[in-house]
Amino acid sequence: MRANLKRRSRVLAAATAVALCFGCGIRLDNPTTVHDLRVLGMSFDPPDVMMNACTPQVFGLLLAGGADGGFVIPPQVQELLAVPASKQLTFKALIADPAGNGRSLRYELSTCANNGDRECNADGSRIVLWSAELPAGEITAKVMVGAQLMSNGDPLLTEVIKRDPYKGLGGIRVPVVLKVFGPDSGELIYAQKLMVYWCHFFPAMKQNVQPVLPGMTFEGTEWKEDEVREVTGHGPFRVAPLDYAALEESYVVPTLQFKPVTLQESWLITHHTTLGTMSPYQTGGGLSTQVEGSVESDWAPDSTQTSSTDVTFWFTVRDGRGGESWLSRKVRFNPTP
Repeated sequence: MRANLKRRSRVLAAATAVALCFGCGIRLDNPTTVHDLRVLGMSFDPPDVMMNACTPQVFGLLLAGGADGGFVIPPQVQELLAVPASKQLTFKALIADPAGNGRSLRYELSTCANNGDRECNADGSRIVLWSAELPAGEITAKVMVGAQLMSNGDPLLTEVIKRDPYKGLGGIRVPVVLKVFGPDSGELIYAQKLMVYWCHFFPAMKQNVQPVLPGMTFEGTEWKEDEVREVTGHGPFRVAPLDYAALEESYVVPTLQFKPVTLQESWLITHHTTLGTMSPYQTGGGLSTQVEGSVESDWAPDSTQTSSTDVTFWFTVRDGRGGESWLSRKVRFNPTP
């Protein structure tokens, strides 16, 4: 997922503040602290689509259709790909808006053919999949991405392959962009996710299973979903997921030599809170900046907080190949006994 945040009024205000406060200390944002409008996660269910009709032979015909530069899909290939490409998907996004006081936000979900277009608007090929006006939280939509047609009538999947230097060998990666707009503030966010359609090249290739954390712990004890943990003092307090190693899948992808290779998932967890900071920001995922296998993060409440308050935490897990989900937990923070 990639996000491009446009807040021109805030940037101008910040620049003015810097000019007026030259030489004084400036407190920078911490990515784990959620105090304004944010897109914290986006997912598709299923996280990818395995197109069983797209065999090596069919893929060869697809590539042959573009050998002369025109990229015309043979009719028999179009028929074989039509059914898996039309699979309905459940799109979800996790939107945080702690300062919004329950306001409604405008959403628009779009797709296009250019993976490098983070707004799906550069060449006028944007296809709107869904729009709504809803408050923040977990939003859900039913969409069909692979079945879309470009404005000229060409299949979207074909155009994506045409722009891909590997011609879909590593999956047909269709960009999907979520636009979030705060009509009362002018805040505007673009967040991109790639929806992957795989040709079923080898029998061992299987559809991805959504990664789901089995639970969380707080200071070594299980932190249940409906539990509001009472916390006193300024910590830090240690949080960690329950053991999920058995859930990390092995999977098969094609090499450039068109041979199967087996890989292993290493889930990456991102930590967010509405008060204080989390350290580290991300755990797991084979990060070279941490102890191998470490999945723990420390929460340090804001030392300037003087009254009791409810704090929300979000933990987003990604499997490195399109799968993504999240958990939310709460504490009641008391600065002093």
